[in-house]
Amino acid sequence: MARVAELDLAERELRPEEATVYCPMCEARLTDDDRFCTDCGHDMSVPVPAAVRTGPPSDGKPPVASPVAASSPVAPPLVAPPPVVPPPGDEASPFVPSPVGPTQPTTRNSVSDGSAGTVIQAGTIAGDVTVHTAALAPAPAKNWTRVSQLRRLWFGVRPTSRFGDEESLTPYVRRDCDEQLHALVARGVREGGLVVVTGGPLSGKTMTAAWAALNTGVDPEPRVHAPHPGADLRDLTSGPHDRTGHHILWLDELEGHLGPHGLTTALLSRLTQERVLVLATMTDTAYDEHRFGGGPAARVLSGAHTVELSRGWSPTELARLARADDRRLTDATKWRGSRGVTEYLALGPELWDEWRRARRPQAHPRGHLLVRAAVDITRCGLEEDIPLDVLREVHEGYSEDEALGIDERGHEPFEHALAWATRLRYEATGLLVRGEQADTYRAYGSLVADAVRSGQFGAVPDWLWLAVADGACRHGFDLAPVLAACRAATEARVAAGDVHVYVVLGLITEYAGNVSEAEGWHRKAADRGGVLACNRLGHILVNRGAFVEAIGYLEQAAEAGWTDAYVTLVKLHRDRAGYWLTKAAEAGDPQAALHLTEPGPPSP
Repeated sequence: MARVAELDLAERELRPEEATVYCPMCEARLTDDDRFCTDCGHDMSVPVPAAVRTGPPSDGKPPVASPVAASSPVAPPLVAPPPVVPPPGDEASPFVPSPVGPTQPTTRNSVSDGSAGTVIQAGTIAGDVTVHTAALAPAPAKNWTRVSQLRRLWFGVRPTSRFGDEESLTPYVRRDCDEQLHALVARGVREGGLVVVTGGPLSGKTMTAAWAALNTGVDPEPRVHAPHPGADLRDLTSGPHDRTGHHILWLDELEGHLGPHGLTTALLSRLTQERVLVLATMTDTAYDEHRFGGGPAARVLSGAHTVELSRGWSPTELARLARADDRRLTDATKWRGSRGVTEYLALGPELWDEWRRARRPQAHPRGHLLVRAAVDITRCGLEEDIPLDVLREVHEGYSEDEALGIDERGHEPFEHALAWATRLRYEATGLLVRGEQADTYRAYGSLVADAVRSGQFGAVPDWLWLAVADGACRHGFDLAPVLAACRAATEARVAAGDVHVYVVLGLITEYAGNVSEAEGWHRKAADRGGVLACNRLGHILVNRGAFVEAIGYLEQAAEAGWTDAYVTLVKLHRDRAGYWLTKAAEAGDPQAALHLTEPGPPSP
């Protein structure tokens, strides 16, 4: 690129028929067909006030103004006169003359952050005011940071959710474009130039470009400099450079570094001449806007090598993801839903923090519990879209302790809580995602994965297992995943002989339609004194005709207050009494025959 710039300059100097003009802003020599200054990007068709012009160029040649600038009258700038300062030690003397004419309004300026810069004090200013200040000299290239001293976070890569001793970032998963990008970067650190990685929002542009910068494979290792957006880059190449070294200018979100004081074609030419690689990222929208919009930015980008990064991952990329040695990455294969992998990883910590903080009384406590309910229902194995009535029932079952003692949660209307939970964040997703059917929802996948991985919620309570099983049964869901999840979660309690978990497993297997297994769980609990299990076991035995065995369990349940056991026992005793009375009457017992003719109690 540097060779092209040199040939272009030589060709222009050999054209005597072209008039020479100079940029009134930076004194750069141009040809009369240039609309924009190649150094600072100034629009030559815009007139510049005389007070702003920098004067003739240092080579002594008078500047030739553009025709538009020469013919356009320029009004003198309105600047307030300097204040009159009294002599030292004479503060009380009437040194300042009285104003002539109407009293002018007093203008005061103050700097509140302890810093000072250029300050303009004036009464009224009509039109725009542009202040040019001296920029801080950038660090010489020999002081740029060696790439081996940097981590991906330094480049602006978003951290992912982390708990315990997890690293801030997951291991890098190779993308399909890496081979092309790494080849361009390796060539760029040797020859200079501009390489831009483009893609949609949260597509992983920064991560992918940073990984290329950290793994150039050249010797000596490159030095990297990352100026802040809007920083003055004009003197970036003024310091001495080590021509034997390699240098990378990192410009994440390149659109923030374009403009007269940023990356221009002239600066890019000088950087390329000095073999500095400019490695940048841009969203597809920003790239298209600047590349094809005309003007200086389009000229800068016209010489760039671009690598497009897709938000969606290819099958080969997803296969690499599934083999990654990090639970956060393997979780992404399951829980990301329709979102991209990098989008899922970037959104995770943002959504988690917002949801956790919403439990405060002054925030969205009911909304927090709605999302908590959706997360816990998914933890119970029901990974389908959740009907709103089930979500509502479950969220009302949490104790005040689980809501951080918030009894004010009822003050947040349910509709407001639902609207908050489903509101779109980052133009991507809500904490609750609407399902395919009306009035169905599910928690965003990263919240479920983070809840499980963090271990902050502990074990699923028994009441929640039963509430989920009941709701799933009502809506015709397959309960096999819920039962499997419950078995896995309660394995240790089963081994310890926990009666309560026997009852839970017995009821869930009943909901699932596996009566034989349910009878086994209830018998274990009933034989250890579980009265609820006695009630359920008694009814299971009645349904399969084991009346005699059922009576003993039902009587224990009835004595504990289970009213449905009362009714069933009455039926059983009445039917059995009639059976034996009939037997006795058939044997010739007159008392039995008498009892059979007497009216009995009405059937319940």
